[in-house]
Amino acid sequence: MRKKIAVIIICAAAALLLGGGYLLYGRLYGGADIDLKYRTFAGYEQRKTASDNGIVADYLWMRTKQLMLGKDGDILLIPSSYTIAGRLVSQEAESSEEYRLSDQALLLSMYVRNQDRASAVRLRDQILSRYDLENESNSGIAAFLSSYLEFCDSYGTPDDIDTVRQTVDILFDEEGNMRTERLSVAVYEQGGFYSTAEPQSGVYSTLERGTDAGGSEMTDIEGISISSVDLLLIRNLEDNGFIPEGSFDRNLELVTGAVISEDIPLFGYAYSDGSYIYSHDTAAAVDVAESVITMRHLAEVGELPGSSFAWLKNQVLNSGSLGAQYYYSTGRTEGDEAVDIYPDIMHIALETGDDDLYERMCRYESSRVATYTSSPALSMIFREENGRFVFYARENLDVCLAVT
Repeated sequence: MRKKIAVIIICAAAALLLGGGYLLYGRLYGGADIDLKYRTFAGYEQRKTASDNGIVADYLWMRTKQLMLGKDGDILLIPSSYTIAGRLVSQEAESSEEYRLSDQALLLSMYVRNQDRASAVRLRDQILSRYDLENESNSGIAAFLSSYLEFCDSYGTPDDIDTVRQTVDILFDEEGNMRTERLSVAVYEQGGFYSTAEPQSGVYSTLERGTDAGGSEMTDIEGISISSVDLLLIRNLEDNGFIPEGSFDRNLELVTGAVISEDIPLFGYAYSDGSYIYSHDTAAAVDVAESVITMRHLAEVGELPGSSFAWLKNQVLNSGSLGAQYYYSTGRTEGDEAVDIYPDIMHIALETGDDDLYERMCRYESSRVATYTSSPALSMIFREENGRFVFYARENLDVCLAVT
């Protein structure tokens, strides 16, 4: 009888220990109790399309880590760019030694996507210890918060949720509106600030001057950059009680109100003192990259206007490339090719289910995939600058996310 009682006591104690251990594991490692809506992942057909164009997700991810984080992963933060050694002895490999918060956010998302918990935790700890979030840009904080929520959903602890709340308090006010920040915008040398004037159909009289970046000067304003308003992030924050009900609708209205005109379905740069500012670096021109990032945010919540999507697709399929600036006076994109946003367009294609657009963007990127078998950056996406091959973290990581 005593033996049976002892066995029962031992079994009960073991059950309590196992149950307590399970609860503790769930509390510390099992992910936070949040409900997220995720961005659209690439399916089999999209991954095959990318692979047919020389973009292989596993290789791209492996090489990006090896080149930019060290072969043993001993570098915790990813630099914004890395230049491989050139042909001359004096042209040594070099890192930019610039560590943008938005790049770390993409890296964190890739760790979570690949279920690499150990690396994700190390990166989270490094970000929180190194960056003063109050002094980061709105777009950088929003990018980090978006990735941090993904981390929390898979591996988060109650402490992580507390940190999310603290970060939300930095970026948003009590009503769920994004904080203002100092922004730099172009004005004419004469001091006339025409970039807040909404262009009218067929009327460009006030916008014909200053179409050259060299013909304008910059001034600082206090406002909100439209591209920093991450609508999917805001929806997830509202759905999980981090910001008040109605925040998403108000921010969506702010973003959709930035469309320039019916004839120009692009989006302005900023909102300041009750007015939209349509130009950014160049007076009388729209920053195409800023506008496309805004389109991506709208596509991720199913709110991208058909006219804006049609304009973008027409430019990609029929023009062969995108210029960095859209000039009101000519109705065309001009300037340097806007390669920075090709990954954003890939994500727009995923969100809208447009396989033709996705395939075309893969083709664009494939022309810059490193193919030399002896290259330390084999399979990565490069840019040639001043005769050197440079690899950007944002482009390679965001393409990774678009093909994984």
